[in-house]
Amino acid sequence: MPLNPETFSPAFFRRLETFIAVAETLSFRRAAEMIGRSQPAVTSQINQLEDALGVKLLVRSTRQVRLTTAGAELLERGRRLLAESERLVRDIHAQAGLLTGQVVVSFSPTIAMSLAPKVLATFESEHPGIRVLLREELAPQMLEAILNGSVDVGIGPYQPTTDKLAFNPIFDQEFSLVIREDHPLAIRGHARIRDLANINLLCSSVGTTAREVLENAAKAEGITIMPKYEALQYPTLFALAAAGFGGTVMPAVNTNILSAMGLCAVPFRGKCLVRPIGIITRRDEALAPGPQAFVRLLLLTAEQESQHLAGQG
Repeated sequence: MPLNPETFSPAFFRRLETFIAVAETLSFRRAAEMIGRSQPAVTSQINQLEDALGVKLLVRSTRQVRLTTAGAELLERGRRLLAESERLVRDIHAQAGLLTGQVVVSFSPTIAMSLAPKVLATFESEHPGIRVLLREELAPQMLEAILNGSVDVGIGPYQPTTDKLAFNPIFDQEFSLVIREDHPLAIRGHARIRDLANINLLCSSVGTTAREVLENAAKAEGITIMPKYEALQYPTLFALAAAGFGGTVMPAVNTNILSAMGLCAVPFRGKCLVRPIGIITRRDEALAPGPQAFVRLLLLTAEQESQHLAGQG
């Protein structure tokens, strides 16, 4: 028997939803309460569904309601049909969310330099309709921005101090001694933590994660850090090192930039200095399609570039 063209109209799905409620409760009254419709309306929709399908779905008496064989099959397959329909709508909405929109991402400075360009180049190509706003922030600003919703996601070494934020590690960022190419340690090709006691140290400011990494490593060796100069941003530290004021312990960021400044990144031997880099998001809050796609690409890029990122940050 050919199907009525109206069989799969929106009304059909409403009737199917009503039938599933009755079939699961085996009660017209409880089903009506559950879906917020009157009992006569529920009865009418079941009758209309049975007429459309041409079979009895329920056997009703004054004492009980039970499923027919056709009703039991419709219950099983109808559940799957509704679930798949809901999934389809969600997927279509998600795709629509990837056509236009905006993603606001906060990077820590060294990650902005090393990872951001690689991710942005691919993301712009794959999602040209989505505008990406890039922010470069230190811990207090980044964490506050994520908390108040002005930023979708953060990427950096900053461990949240509140359980409202989640930190998902993606790789370890290694530190080097960044120093002039003509320095004896650069010529030797490696450094040890104890060597830091014999050079003028250019340090990131107290309170930064880079300073914390350095302080912890020095403390383990019994060395007291006495900076010659301190600066908040790594480009300033590199400029001071290039001017011959000393060396700085930082992620190398970009060896081409260092080489252009007459600097080199000397690796530490014996004990590596590392810090975890992760994705920071609001806990228990799902990302919108645009930010979610950006994070997926970020994770893929970090995996592909893991060796480079770990060594050069």
